[in-house]
Amino acid sequence: MTAFKCFKEDWTPVIDDYLAKHLASEVDNQKISQIMAYSVMAGGKRLRPLLFLATLNTLGRKIDEPEIRIVCGIELIHTYSLIHDDLPAMDNDDYRRGKLTSHKKWGEAEAILAGDALLPLGIQWIAEGSQSAQLVNIITQAVGPNGMVGGQYLDIDSTNNASVAGDAKFINQMEWLKTGCLIQASVEMAAVYAKASDIEQVKLIDFAKAFGRSYQIYDDLVDVVETSEEAGKATHKDKEEGKNNTLTLLGIDQSRKKLKELIDQAKDDLQGLNGEVLAGFLDLYQKVL
Repeated sequence: MTAFKCFKEDWTPVIDDYLAKHLASEVDNQKISQIMAYSVMAGGKRLRPLLFLATLNTLGRKIDEPEIRIVCGIELIHTYSLIHDDLPAMDNDDYRRGKLTSHKKWGEAEAILAGDALLPLGIQWIAEGSQSAQLVNIITQAVGPNGMVGGQYLDIDSTNNASVAGDAKFINQMEWLKTGCLIQASVEMAAVYAKASDIEQVKLIDFAKAFGRSYQIYDDLVDVVETSEEAGKATHKDKEEGKNNTLTLLGIDQSRKKLKELIDQAKDDLQGLNGEVLAGFLDLYQKVL
């Protein structure tokens, strides 16, 4: 078993257990707690929390309850984005991870409110776990109008928009903001939290940038190659709905080529670090290569 698989098997249950227990104990209203937990506990790779913990591992930092609270805060924020992304006004998806989406299960208003609740609670957990204004600044910038929300807006604005169909610069920016920013923030927060040296921070953030940019390409390729575990979307759905992304821009073969280039770049960025666990994240891509 690889170092990454061992790390994932060790820490994923810890993350899941913390999320389940604390969503139940820290949200006063049982019904809204249930609606929030429905999406949070629906499965998923826990990719962003594991990136934070793997970065701490790379830097030799001990992982204890405060660190778990931080990473669970990241996962709450990620789940908020998925709930809102699935809404009828956005991607209008009926299923995610093989289960009904939140608005299909509970109702549209309930889903909106669950997402609204998860975002500030996630920031609260990061603040409480880290006791760091700098980490709060990193995460809020990553998910705000100049980060994830900005990318989601560009995604909506570009749908059925022929003027950006061949605009590689626009698509790169959209996909980076929509997906890459939160991935980079997960690594960057860990580097700051662990007081990484300047050289270590540069290497780790460069890795996160390559990995963050590559992940959206991978996710779109999975939608075509097989049913996506992460997105739960039907094959070719993006093309049918007029989405503009790297896959619709380059096609499958060239998207694979771009993904391989980013994987090589990410591996190079980890040279000189104890990055065996972080490098293992890149093995996720084998199913589409």
